[in-house]
Amino acid sequence: VQPRAPIPGSTPTLALGELPGRTLTHFIATLSARDFPICVSAVPKGCQRIQGKDDLLGAPSFKRGALRYVATPENLVAKEKYDKLLGWLRSQDAIVNDKIRIVPSPYGGFGAAVVEEVEEEELLFTVPRSACLTLKDAVTDSQCGEAFSKLIQKAGPGGNTVAMAGFMAKEYLAQKEKDENAAGDSKFGPYLATLPWERGVNSQEHALFWSGDDVGKYLEGTMCFDETDALRSEVDLAIRVINGITASSIRAARGEETEPTGFSWPWEVKQASPGLVDGIDGAVKGAFVSLLTRSFEDGDEDNGEKLVPLLDMLQHSKEPNVSHIMRKDDGTVEVRAKRKLAAGEELLNQYREEEEEKMPKHRFFSRFGFVPGSSVKDIPSMLEDPTSIFYPQKAEV
Repeated sequence: VQPRAPIPGSTPTLALGELPGRTLTHFIATLSARDFPICVSAVPKGCQRIQGKDDLLGAPSFKRGALRYVATPENLVAKEKYDKLLGWLRSQDAIVNDKIRIVPSPYGGFGAAVVEEVEEEELLFTVPRSACLTLKDAVTDSQCGEAFSKLIQKAGPGGNTVAMAGFMAKEYLAQKEKDENAAGDSKFGPYLATLPWERGVNSQEHALFWSGDDVGKYLEGTMCFDETDALRSEVDLAIRVINGITASSIRAARGEETEPTGFSWPWEVKQASPGLVDGIDGAVKGAFVSLLTRSFEDGDEDNGEKLVPLLDMLQHSKEPNVSHIMRKDDGTVEVRAKRKLAAGEELLNQYREEEEEKMPKHRFFSRFGFVPGSSVKDIPSMLEDPTSIFYPQKAEV
């Protein structure tokens, strides 16, 4: 155990190296019981670090043996953000098993793991419908709901996603204003703060975040190009549509557009700038990335999508260790252990069947931003390799 210099004004932290799994589990449980601010790097069952090796996005690689827990300034900042998410979920009447922690994941970014043994079919967490972000939240929004409803009527089913992306972008930008200037608020604020609004946040990769030059450089000639190019064009159009609907609300939250409340000197009034609202393009792209990579079918009469906080953080595996259902009576999402879980195991969900004909691995990249079984660092070399999954292959008949 080696001391680490604390963040000014924070509780001192420790950087923990490799320890036997059982000793480490006991140690971390003791610290957690005392509310010690530590982040746990959960590694697949029975793994330990390989010295000198790196996996995706610079995280250490691992081999079988032990668990590795690390406390860093970055992880402590993330811990505060995810603690707020769990607190918000519980305030929305969600049930979160006390054995669950949100932790850095060896798959990249953050995920969820258990710090104690969990039995098969044990309840891990529930998320009530009120805490899920749904199409209804967009169309009933007091500021823009009517405009979103009209958009859906004109655009058809595709308008559902645009409306949800618009609502999310508006709420996110208003929430940022609150964080910076103590103005504005959002019911989903603690959840929105955890979403990948920029490339690399929570290790999120996606071609929507790329420049046009990079798309041409890396994807032209691959089986991803046409789908990605069409998606980017659709999102560019959506940005302009959403800007027209939400601009006034966002500017009002920033104090750039306000109803006159009395006399003001000209230099005291903020003037609204023409064109796109500052930040709207990035916010809409981030919202689309979240909807593409994290949404679940809602199963309601609108055939819409929904975002389920916490469940949407779980990493993908073709051998998931959790199962989830939506209760028909109240729409609550219920997540249980699919099998017995050892202390330190990461919770894994299955986004789609990897062998599904409609979702070949190159489409995993177009939709989710990763290729199953490969790290983010492998992608550039795969895109340059004409024999990789990104290129059509000749087959013997």
